[in-house]
Amino acid sequence: MSIFDNPIAAKKLISFRKYVIANDGLIGTKQRGIDINLNNACNLKCRHCFTGSPLNDHITERLSNDTLARISDEAHEQGIFEYDLQGGELLMKPKLLFEALEAIRPERFYLYVTTNGYRLDRDIAKKLKKAKVSRVSVSIDSMEAEVHDDFRGRVGSWQRAIDALEHVKAVGIEPYLNITVGHYNALSDDIENMLKYSKSKGYTTLVNVATPGGLWKNVTEVMVDDKDKEHLINKRKEYGNVLRNLWNPFDPENEKVLGCNTVNRLYITPLGDVLVCPYVHIKIGNIYENSLKEISEEGFRYKAFHDNSQLCLAGEDRDFVKKYLTNYGTTIFKPELASEIFNADDIVNPNDPADKTSTFYSDLRKNSTHFPKVSTL
Repeated sequence: MSIFDNPIAAKKLISFRKYVIANDGLIGTKQRGIDINLNNACNLKCRHCFTGSPLNDHITERLSNDTLARISDEAHEQGIFEYDLQGGELLMKPKLLFEALEAIRPERFYLYVTTNGYRLDRDIAKKLKKAKVSRVSVSIDSMEAEVHDDFRGRVGSWQRAIDALEHVKAVGIEPYLNITVGHYNALSDDIENMLKYSKSKGYTTLVNVATPGGLWKNVTEVMVDDKDKEHLINKRKEYGNVLRNLWNPFDPENEKVLGCNTVNRLYITPLGDVLVCPYVHIKIGNIYENSLKEISEEGFRYKAFHDNSQLCLAGEDRDFVKKYLTNYGTTIFKPELASEIFNADDIVNPNDPADKTSTFYSDLRKNSTHFPKVSTL
């Protein structure tokens, strides 16, 4: 289902577009999305997992439905139109997923579920459609089944992923084929074959660049270089259905960059921690302590997230990675606090008397691994 089939979400998208046009094509401080790791348990063992799920990291905690309802209300009020539910693998516990969808009230968002597709059959696809899911994103690592299966740690996972995309398209949900591109594969036949396949099937291809976090902590060799990025831009123009969150989706020439989406797309862990991005493991608050609006304002206080970087900070900006991600926390459950790794020179307005965060963050530090309201399965 297109976002334009959802009048509430479409209205917020139009507002976002107007802001971007008025801001010289840059994302600025206009928020667009929220990514929620509802539960971190997974049925695969992906080599590049950024959440640590293959290590059984925090696989029992979950965000409660009451918490999801409140977050969703706040996100709607802030004009957020994209809503991504992910894990882990949420279809391991479909009852949990569908209860969460009911609490979120998807009719207000362009809501999608990111999945490995292993348990997504036609019946599940129909239920997702009924629950007002607009899009399903399925991750593919290769058009060679054995390569994908080896990377994902489970035989048969490639065929299940391929079938899942067919199922969601058949019921009228937008199918997105997600691919991870790094220096190791950017110029490979594998990437070309996935792009061709996605185009031939009428899917949208979403590119995520490889980042040195999670199970790839400090593995900076996976990051794309200038030649890789140029190749991706050429493929963007060639195929027309290839997207990155970094790119300007309103550019008919498929050339312009929107800017890094840190804080513009918040990431929330099952513990309630709010990170500036799924791949930049820097914490700006916790939803059990402050509102989404207050946390967002805190994030945009820092120049790194307020100013419009033309590079993906986690996957392209080697200086940022070296300074903040290789020497500090690079897992979603052990992030560093933004207030502790940035100094006064890194703040947009260091003399702002409305800084209310010092006590808040000292309290967070004392309780960095447990919050009493966190639900468990």
